[in-house]
Amino acid sequence: MRYTVSKKLSFEAAHRLLKDYAGKCSNNHGHSWVVEIEIEAANLDNKGMVLDFNELKKLKQWIDDTLDHTTILWEKDPMCEYIKNTGQRLYVTKENPTSEVIARIIFEKAEELFGNETIKVSSVAVHETCTSKATYKR
Repeated sequence: MRYTVSKKLSFEAAHRLLKDYAGKCSNNHGHSWVVEIEIEAANLDNKGMVLDFNELKKLKQWIDDTLDHTTILWEKDPMCEYIKNTGQRLYVTKENPTSEVIARIIFEKAEELFGNETIKVSSVAVHETCTSKATYKR
């Protein structure tokens, strides 16, 4: 048996897919991204919690500082140079910045912030629209 808690977070960002991709998402476009994080533990802490929901503000702060109102691009996208040269916010990935990749990036940051011997990040889901999501889980 395991306990889980989850929280929804959101941010605004643009991206485009160029690496081995020729569909409409090769055009720069933005989303109102919704992130769902789930954290689990076998036992509750001395306060009767898996993790205080207030602690998840650390992940929201990282998302706001790193991804919010940013253009997320593959490192070989020629648009990277333009974004850098015009002083706009840019987050560069080594892969196509798909929802799946963005979910993994956020998962890895959440593990860094919250993971320990008793608490595990079990999943991060990223919704790029109200009908489409990608999930990265342990």
